[in-house]
Amino acid sequence: MEKTLYRLLFLICFPGVLSAQNTLGYELRKGDVFTIEQKAEQHITQSLEDTSHELTNRVSGVIQFQVMEQSDSTYLLEFMFNDLIFKIESSLQGVLLDVHAGEPEARDAQAAIFNALLNTPVQMKLSRQGKILEVVGGEQMISKVLEKSGLPEGFSRNVLKKSLEQQYGSEALAESYEQMTYFYPGKPVDKNDQWANRYKGKLEAENTWTLDSLTAERTYISGKANILMTTDEPSNSMRLKGKQQTTVIADRKTGFIREMSVRSDAEGVSTAAQMGSVEIPTTINSIVTYRLIAQKHVQ
Repeated sequence: MEKTLYRLLFLICFPGVLSAQNTLGYELRKGDVFTIEQKAEQHITQSLEDTSHELTNRVSGVIQFQVMEQSDSTYLLEFMFNDLIFKIESSLQGVLLDVHAGEPEARDAQAAIFNALLNTPVQMKLSRQGKILEVVGGEQMISKVLEKSGLPEGFSRNVLKKSLEQQYGSEALAESYEQMTYFYPGKPVDKNDQWANRYKGKLEAENTWTLDSLTAERTYISGKANILMTTDEPSNSMRLKGKQQTTVIADRKTGFIREMSVRSDAEGVSTAAQMGSVEIPTTINSIVTYRLIAQKHVQ
């Protein structure tokens, strides 16, 4: 009898013992709108016999996500690019590309083409843990770009189409933005608990996540991953292995990110069609950051 009373008193005095774990994930409402600023910088170094070639890719953009539908287990989001900026610099050839899609100049055909990527809605189906289950609409966005290019049917148009599909096709978009959304566990967790998930695509990552801390307003999560980067295209191929570190600050109420950074370092070999089967030692160092710059609710 005394033991039973002791247990009851312990539970009454220390109710937190039963509720220490937290269910993390997205809690979105139809009509929620989130605007994210994304910045990416990638340094590629290829070591040749007596020299090295360095490429620096910089991409930044503004992306809007709107919740169109919600269910018990998934959300349907509509997202679009509001702005995109691309710059590619070569240590051997100088500036290869410098485009601000949001401000196309009359004589800049490249900017006019990339401008067609803007304000074209694409739909994304998202689980409550952040896994992207489906993306629909990437092909329509690519068709808009091809039409804007003015290129006739033929080799050049097909090359442009294939290049766009690698970056903006529905499957490519799902693989790319899952990095930004998929970091929540499938079960309740407590501080310092860990869980795992995996990304696939050109960048494969075996992630281990840790709940670092929680406040009334924020969720702090960190991740470490082993990564494999691969491409296999007619003009070039690449296979690199490395490590990736991620930090996430998310809104406790909605689950949507407030800030996020992803750093990766990988090394391996690449090949180029013009050099036959010669394997070129290659390293890639990159950092991608995301920041919430606006949030609202529309009816």
